[in-house]
Amino acid sequence: MDKFKDTIITDAGRKLLINVGAGNGEIAYTRAVLAGQDVSSMADEDIRKLATLENQKMEVNVIVTPPQDNTITVSASFGNKDLTDDLTFSSVGWYAKNNNDNKEILLGVSPSNGEQTLAAGSPDHRSTASIDIDLAMAISNAAKVDLTVNEIGVAHMSDVNAAILKLKAEYDPKIEQAGKVKGAKINDGAVVEPDDDGILDLIVDSDRIKDFPADLKDLNDLPSGTYRTSQSAASFANYPKMQDGTNIPIVWKCALIKVVKDANVGYQLIVSSQQKYAIRYFSNNHWGYWFQLPTLSNNDIIKLIDSKVDGLNIGNYATKTDLTSVSNSAVKKVNGLTPDGSGNVNVTSTVARGFDANANVATKETVENLHGGNQILLDQNAGQDIVNWTKGQFIGKLSTSGGDMAEHSTINWNGAGDVNSHDGNIGGLSWARATDQAQIFAENNGNDNLDLVFKLGDDDSNHFSFRNAAGQEKAAILANGQINSPTIRDLYNKLAQYTVDYNNSYIHDTTIDFNNYLHETRTIKVANVKGNNGPLANTATMWGWLTTYHWDDNSVTQEYRSADGDVFWRATNASASRQWTWHKYANQDTVDQQQKQINDLINTVNFIKNNYLLGKRFPANQEAQAQAWENANPNGIAMIEK
Repeated sequence: MDKFKDTIITDAGRKLLINVGAGNGEIAYTRAVLAGQDVSSMADEDIRKLATLENQKMEVNVIVTPPQDNTITVSASFGNKDLTDDLTFSSVGWYAKNNNDNKEILLGVSPSNGEQTLAAGSPDHRSTASIDIDLAMAISNAAKVDLTVNEIGVAHMSDVNAAILKLKAEYDPKIEQAGKVKGAKINDGAVVEPDDDGILDLIVDSDRIKDFPADLKDLNDLPSGTYRTSQSAASFANYPKMQDGTNIPIVWKCALIKVVKDANVGYQLIVSSQQKYAIRYFSNNHWGYWFQLPTLSNNDIIKLIDSKVDGLNIGNYATKTDLTSVSNSAVKKVNGLTPDGSGNVNVTSTVARGFDANANVATKETVENLHGGNQILLDQNAGQDIVNWTKGQFIGKLSTSGGDMAEHSTINWNGAGDVNSHDGNIGGLSWARATDQAQIFAENNGNDNLDLVFKLGDDDSNHFSFRNAAGQEKAAILANGQINSPTIRDLYNKLAQYTVDYNNSYIHDTTIDFNNYLHETRTIKVANVKGNNGPLANTATMWGWLTTYHWDDNSVTQEYRSADGDVFWRATNASASRQWTWHKYANQDTVDQQQKQINDLINTVNFIKNNYLLGKRFPANQEAQAQAWENANPNGIAMIEK
């Protein structure tokens, strides 16, 4: 089934073709479009009246073949190279113009047999599909067509796209694998295969001969590498001596020392120009004694070679086949470099050598030239991390993968320096994720005033967290300044004991037992409350505050302060087993009342003293005494018994 119906020429297109067919002007086919407008249900007469198509989704330039038998072919190819989403369409529009007036019109419409889809392209933006459509147009002998063609021959776009896809399928895999290194190895090391990006991870241990570090005092501190000796052996601690303390006879000023060492094992080997050798080993975090090695004669070397050859099971000599096999297995090239006559490949121009990124002392740094004029820093601890920075890029930079700082090292941010400058934020640390952020920075916001600022953002939902070794939060400072910790909570609880909480310590409209409030220091507000074991009768209504002072379970004091001003207190214990009575503090009214009672009593006593009649009886024989007493007491009456 065809995907498109017959193309319908619009009224404007018919008029253009008639004018050009009569020799009036020159027709130029300008473009073709994919449109979402569905014209399948429209009558042909209505389609002919269209001036444009709605919902145009893609347009392309068209290709016009040279006329053959008064017929030209207009071709359009809609590819998905830059298409990120599937595209649906229902019609194709063909546009053209007369070069006399350059007014573009809708020449014709090709309705689709149902809605069609052009699938999205591949992620590499290479076209993997296309929709190709041709329009054959008959022209008169007088018609002129604006053409740009290849006179050698013409191919339809559909044929071109098909040929391109065939070539891509055949050659893309070959192009992908072309020039890729299958693997490489250094000396007798393992074969290293390239990663997905075609990169070989090669680390080369440099054997450059160097001078001793200027500050070296002890051979135990000599890093890995090869060194030339330039001072007397006595200048250094732990120079070559036998176990019995005698010096090893080495011409020190004309010798080389090779050091290979990591955290666990290592060795130091000294080779003198006088064919003297000494070696010692490192293990268990300790350098051993030096040993003098015997001198190897030519005969010793020949025997050593013979032993290696015997191990290959090839007799005394290698055959031509053996040599050919060895030659075929040798490295041919590394990153495009051919081995020299000795079979060595100079990889220093293409491979960054390992080094210690913490090397920051000039005497420990060396510079190695790379290709392109770049340089890289090296130190004696070769074979560690690979860093791709050049020397100029490395200065003043911190590794994005982190690392260790040296002891006592600091990171400095310096402001303008003027005591009156208001720099604001002069530098610090910032962390950001999603919408929140956390910052620590120094801010110069006044004359001679530098503050350390802790800033949280952006909606005050985050906080400063203090955690233990297990990662559990034990304290926090919220963005509003509130501190949340066990110590602060205990302080709040203690304050609450001595503060009336009118919302949470409020008892009303009930009957309470005062003995139930003897176990903690606190103040409670009571309203319309009757109480047992209280200062008033249990039928009396109380309005006021009950305060308990709990020293310990043996010493408790309670105080009830009435809203009318009366204050009562008692001393007891937490179990109320000591039923000490309530006492009332005297107020001014009570004092005044008691003073009035005392004054009334004094007046009564004085009245009695002034108005009483005192009688005393005397025997008949004491009449003289009775008379004397009566004279001494004006209110007295002496009575004589007869």
